[in-house]
Amino acid sequence: MSRRSALPDYSLHQQIDSIAGALYHNMGRIRTSGLLNGRAGVTLLFAYLAKTFPGGEYEEIMHRCLNDLRESLRRKTMTHTLSTGKAGIGFVFQHLRNIGLIDAVEGLDWNDLDRVISIGADRDHANGNWDPQHGLVGLGIYFLERHKETGEKRHLEKIVDYIESLAVVENNCHVWTSRRSEQEEPTAFNFGMAHGMPGLLSFLARVYEVGIRRPTIASLISSCLDFLLAQRASRDRLYSFPVSVSPADPETGKNKMQLSWRHGWCYGDLGMANTLLHCSRALGHSEWRHKGIAIAQRTTAIPFEYAGCEDAPFCHGTVGLVHQYHRLYQATRNPKFKDAAAHWLKMTMEHYYQPGKFPGGYAYRIFDEDENRFTSNTSFGLMEGITGIALVFLYYLHDAEPGWDSIFQTNI
Repeated sequence: MSRRSALPDYSLHQQIDSIAGALYHNMGRIRTSGLLNGRAGVTLLFAYLAKTFPGGEYEEIMHRCLNDLRESLRRKTMTHTLSTGKAGIGFVFQHLRNIGLIDAVEGLDWNDLDRVISIGADRDHANGNWDPQHGLVGLGIYFLERHKETGEKRHLEKIVDYIESLAVVENNCHVWTSRRSEQEEPTAFNFGMAHGMPGLLSFLARVYEVGIRRPTIASLISSCLDFLLAQRASRDRLYSFPVSVSPADPETGKNKMQLSWRHGWCYGDLGMANTLLHCSRALGHSEWRHKGIAIAQRTTAIPFEYAGCEDAPFCHGTVGLVHQYHRLYQATRNPKFKDAAAHWLKMTMEHYYQPGKFPGGYAYRIFDEDENRFTSNTSFGLMEGITGIALVFLYYLHDAEPGWDSIFQTNI
């Protein structure tokens, strides 16, 4: 076990144990079954704990969680999405099969589940919903995980075809409009990993790697990256890329830009860096890799005070930065990324770790509209809670391949 910061490793192990205990004792308070903020995400943590520390109680807890998830799939009201619905639960079962933690006996009715999610893709296409978490791309992430076992191509082919049909042309480039962010114009070109084109391109690159729709994907990626890279700011700005860009004004021909205000996973320059690395790996374009690494290196100079990180969880908190920099270090062996991961871990401990005050020691900051102020609340989930924090710490300590992060497309 290696030491990466001034904090002793046993401190992180204690925190992982504390979070696992808090989740176990509060399982009844986790009302939803979804992947990002419900029991499916919690199941992933206990699965990776069982994989890292075999032969203990974690495996038993994992199986209990899987039984609960299997029951929840019977609810007719459950959505089809990756984030909160059946695709997310299906991802967990398939992923645990793929990493050898469960066998076929513990599987699902895959034919029926694939059919339901495929129908959901039809619906998302009809609604123009390609979102990486809540729409077509999220469903594609589920089918990519299925593909590892089945080799089935038709569902991924359909999703790529749907994504292609939703593209629009802006400045002679193929791009996609989004309405996910409250900060955006009614239609905008979103630059976030969570709901924007970086998440979409990373997905397409991963589909390209398994040999599906390669000419189409290569053309879409090259065209869209031309547009994204053209929006790169001058060097005197803290952030290189905006949150979003509006379509060109019919009269002036100019695009309105929403400047970036956050350094995180969901929004910020690291999303563009991840995308460039994904696309470079898939298409063998070394210039994209160099640009991605340079963009990521530049982010290591962003100070805590200007990062917009107001809590620890993965989505837009400090732990998401720890994970991405650690991933970057593993991919490049660049010591700047190793130091950045240690720095943001230190910031996490100094600013957000509150043992005894919240379950597992961490809270999620959210705006309370009734009280018109920000409040800190307990969150147990993968994206916005202590589950994601523990998974990141586990990877940081043990370097075991964190296949779970394909959900967030940080698997560079």
